[in-house]
Amino acid sequence: MKKENLFKRIWKAFKTLSWWKKLLLLAAVLLAAYFLKAHFFAAPKMPPFRTAKIQRGDIADIVEASGPINPVNTTTVGALVSGEILQILVDYNTPVKKGDLMAVIDPTQVQADYNQAVASLSSAKENLAAAKISYDLAKLNRSRYQELYAKEYVSKSNLEEYELAYVNAKSALNSAESSVIQAQARMDSAKKDLDNTKIISPIDGMVLSKSVSEGQSLTSGFSTPELFVLAQDLTKMQIEAKVSEADVVKIKAGQTADFTLDGYPDEKFQGTVRQVRTNYSSSSSSASSSNTTYTVVIDVDNENGKFMPGMTATITIRTQDKQDVLLVPNEALRFSPSFNMEKYTTTGLWVLEPKKAPRRVDVTIGIIGADKTEITSGDVKEGDRVIVRENNAAAATSSMNPPRPGGRRR
Repeated sequence: MKKENLFKRIWKAFKTLSWWKKLLLLAAVLLAAYFLKAHFFAAPKMPPFRTAKIQRGDIADIVEASGPINPVNTTTVGALVSGEILQILVDYNTPVKKGDLMAVIDPTQVQADYNQAVASLSSAKENLAAAKISYDLAKLNRSRYQELYAKEYVSKSNLEEYELAYVNAKSALNSAESSVIQAQARMDSAKKDLDNTKIISPIDGMVLSKSVSEGQSLTSGFSTPELFVLAQDLTKMQIEAKVSEADVVKIKAGQTADFTLDGYPDEKFQGTVRQVRTNYSSSSSSASSSNTTYTVVIDVDNENGKFMPGMTATITIRTQDKQDVLLVPNEALRFSPSFNMEKYTTTGLWVLEPKKAPRRVDVTIGIIGADKTEITSGDVKEGDRVIVRENNAAAATSSMNPPRPGGRRR
C-alpha cells in the first residue's frame, strides 16, 4: 500500500513539472541506463589480432591435375580403296580377333581392274615367249653366219644383216621381259586392292568407335578414310594429365597418383606415373602471358572393367612427404598489419609476443600445403604465436593465393 502511494506521489510530482523539466529528467534516465550497460553489461573487449601457434607436423607436396582415361594402345583401321560399304560386321564394343572380317567394300570395279591386270599379264607372257623364240633363232643364225664368214663362204654384209637381227631380237626380248614384270606388278597391285575391299582386324581388341555405315561411299584420295578405332587391351589403361610447368619438375616416374572419377564419387583409385613427356602445349591466357603444360602419363589397372575410355580423372600426385617439421597456417604468410606501410621482397611472418608490438621475421618456406606451409628456416620456433588476421573487417588481407617461395611479401 505504501509502495503504491510512493509511485502515485512520484507520478503526481512528475505531472506537475514543466515540459522542459520532464524532457531533462527523461534524458538523465536514459543516460544512466546507457552508463550501466556500458560498464556492467558490455561484452569483453576483443583483442586486436587473431593468432595461431607454430606447430610441428607432417606435410605433403601435392600436384593436382586432370585428364582423360584412355587405352594404352589404340589402332585406327582405314580403307585403302574407294567404293561403297556393302556390309559392316562389327559395332561399338565388339570384341575382334586378328584377321576377323569387319566390313566389306563393293569389289565390282576393283575386281574388273584385277581381271584386266590378269589378262595383261597373260598377254605379256605370250609376247615374251614369242620374243624368246625370235631371240633364239636370231642367235642361232648369227652363230651360223659367223662360222660361214670365217670360212669366207658369205660376205661381210650378209653377216652384218644377221648380227643386226640378233641385236633387234635381244632388244625385243628385254622389252618383253620388262612388260611381263610391269604387268605382274599391276596384277599384284590389283590383287592387293581386291583384298583390301575386305576390312580385316589387324589386332586382337575391341571396337571403340565406328565412323561408317552401310551404303556409304568412300574415297581414298590422299588420306585414308578412318573406319574403326580398336583398343588393344582395356584391362591396362592410362591417364594423360596436363601439368603446369611450375609443377611438372616435381614429378618423376614411379610416383603414386591418386585419382577420382565423377562416375564413382565415393571411391578413390590409384595409378603409377610412367612417363613425363617432354613435348608441351602452350595457350595464351592474356595478351602478356601464356600457360605451358606438359603431359604426364599415369598407368591404371582396369582388370575389373570399371573405367571407360574418355572418363575424366581428377588426379593428386604426392611428390614429396615430410614428417615432424614446423608448420604455419597459409594465412600467416599472407598477413600484413594495417599500420604497416613498408613493402618487403622476402617471405616473412608477423610474430606476436606478450605485451609487445608485432614484429616481422624473415623465413624460408618449403612445401606448401592446402592450408599449411613448411618453415625451413627463420627466427621462429614451435609454440610461437604468429598473426593470421586483424580483428577488424576493414583490415582484411588483399591476397588470397597460397604463398610461393621467393615471392614478394609484405
